[in-house]
Amino acid sequence: MIFVSISDPQIDKCIELVEKYKNVELRLDLIKPEYDDIGLMISKAESTICTYRDISDPQKAYDYTIRSLELGADIVDYSLDNTPDMIRQVVAAARKNGKMVMLSYHNFEAVPDPEMRAGLISEAEEYSPDLIKFAVVVSNEEEAERILELMRQKDNVIPVTMGETGKKGRLKAYFYGCPVVYAYPDGEKPTAPGQLPYSDYKDMDKIIGIIYR
Repeated sequence: MIFVSISDPQIDKCIELVEKYKNVELRLDLIKPEYDDIGLMISKAESTICTYRDISDPQKAYDYTIRSLELGADIVDYSLDNTPDMIRQVVAAARKNGKMVMLSYHNFEAVPDPEMRAGLISEAEEYSPDLIKFAVVVSNEEEAERILELMRQKDNVIPVTMGETGKKGRLKAYFYGCPVVYAYPDGEKPTAPGQLPYSDYKDMDKIIGIIYR
């Protein structure tokens, strides 16, 4: 499914985009909404991922994540960099509310070596999340393929190839049936390096041409 990342700090604009795209990722760290506004945005969507990416204030990230679950978010994306106790509490809250947890790892500098990749996946699995997001900047197509291979090895891993070179990998993930891919609203700005506009995913002929050229 294509989730459109919403990040505008103006709530009215966010609601407009949620109503347009329906399946959305709410970047709460960029929107910085009041809790009531989170509930309003969730109510306007068909499905939601709530994300508080900035962990410079771990308590705030935790509070926003827990509140999102209570307000009805379908999935919360919670960083593997948070403390084990916080991660366990988020997973427990998701189970209590009948929702899903995506534990995420991000690396904006390099692709971890195979041993580290396996270790990070194993670390995430210890918490029994529903999904594991593995997002890294890639410098060539070979690196992108290594990240996409994670999805083939474990069907709950969401590979995200970031950076300019990662754009093709994002389309491949969609083409290969990844359950979650990210786009940004047409005419707006991306929320991650290499993220593509929503319209780029809607022309399958174009996607096939890019993949196999």
